[in-house]
Amino acid sequence: MLNWKKIEDFNLKEVVDKTQIELDFLNALIKKDFSTLHRFNVKGFIKILSREYDLDFTDFNEEYEAYLNENNLNTIKNNNNIKITTPKLDAYHQKSTNFAALIILCIIAIILALGIYYFDTIKGFFKNEQNNSSTAVVDIIGQAQNNLKSLEGNVVVINNETKEKLDENVSSEIISNDQDSQTQGQNTIQETDENITIENNKTDEDIILKEQNTELDSINKNAHFKISTKTWIGIIELQKYKKTSFVKSQDFTLPLDVDQLVLTGPSALSIIDENNKEHQFPAGSPKRFLIKDGKIKNITLAEFMKFNKGREW
Repeated sequence: MLNWKKIEDFNLKEVVDKTQIELDFLNALIKKDFSTLHRFNVKGFIKILSREYDLDFTDFNEEYEAYLNENNLNTIKNNNNIKITTPKLDAYHQKSTNFAALIILCIIAIILALGIYYFDTIKGFFKNEQNNSSTAVVDIIGQAQNNLKSLEGNVVVINNETKEKLDENVSSEIISNDQDSQTQGQNTIQETDENITIENNKTDEDIILKEQNTELDSINKNAHFKISTKTWIGIIELQKYKKTSFVKSQDFTLPLDVDQLVLTGPSALSIIDENNKEHQFPAGSPKRFLIKDGKIKNITLAEFMKFNKGREW
């Protein structure tokens, strides 16, 4: 666990929003203003901070108890029933599920309304299509009847000589069409062979490009952190030495194109590096990492302090 003094690096407004602990208490805690703190539910607040941010308040509790005993404040509290400010636990703990149930009912109602609307629309569409089809069939039948009547009035009687001439013309056209078909068939075969050769060349080029892209994709641009419990994360950008800290309860990623130091709590975690290799770190002590030149690696406390100008954080 981290020392409770790490709370100085936190964003106190975010701590207030998350825990519902008053800002006055947090400021007094950082300053160790015991005269102000004893008016609050100190033990309850410290328990919340310890659980949410993995902080160790052992030495603070000892100093606070010593202060209470020296000033007889424990006895005064018991005798005078001093009112102690406590956090809004209703807001801190899980909210009521009535609102969620109302949202679910609204979603179901919207889905039913949309279903009824689209059903009526589709039904009307098919009905219109059926009417249009019936009209088209009637028009086609009427046109066919008119064509038959026209043919009946244009029948021509053909004598034997005319029939022989027609047969000769038909034979000539058939022979000419056969020759054209053979020529077109040969041309089609040649074009097909050329297309197959071109396609084979394109396929080979595509395979080479895919292999090159696969090699590039195998290099990650982010480091993936896998965690199973809430973990405190501290980040220091090496260019400006800007500090950022937050608490994560789910997996997250950090970019590898920014040089930075990473400090985590003692919880167990694993990292997938730039080469898609996974590295596991057991629980028990804080972990320190260096992200530099697109790579991430685990470093010791001495190395961390060297990059951080001699400071542990």
